[in-house]
Formats: sequence, C-alpha cells, structure tokens
Amino acid sequence: MSLASFYNPGSDAVIYPAPALVEKEAEEKNKQVYPKFVFEDYMKLYAELKFQAKEPRFEAMKVMEATAPIATA
Repeated sequence: MSLASFYNPGSDAVIYPAPALVEKEAEEKNKQVYPKFVFEDYMKLYAELKFQAKEPRFEAMKVMEATAPIATA
C-alpha cells in the first residue's frame, strides 16, 4: 500500500529562494532577483496561471512584484 503525503508552509508564511542559492545572481544584478511571496497569495496566482504558456506566467509574476511589495521578511 502507498500513501501520498503533502507538506506545505502555513498560508501566511513568506516564501522565497534560499539566499545561498541566488546570491551570485543577486550580486551581479545588484538587487533581489526573485520576489518574496506570502504562500497563500502565491498559490492563488499559480492556480490562475498554471495552464497558460510560461512567458505570460513569468510576466504576471513580474507585474505582481512591480505593482506592490508581496511580502517582507
């Protein structure tokens, strides 16, 4: 018998890439490369965009980041 199990952060958790994994790219661009998201907001956006082509999804993330700060941590 198999059992599937899923683990997600709390809906109010701030999520972002581990700094050690993106610090070189951030230093080269002299800014934060990837936005921080509140997990629930990210999942809502993902659910709206997941069946679209990749480029429009990336653009939607950029627009969301540019219009208002997603989260602070």
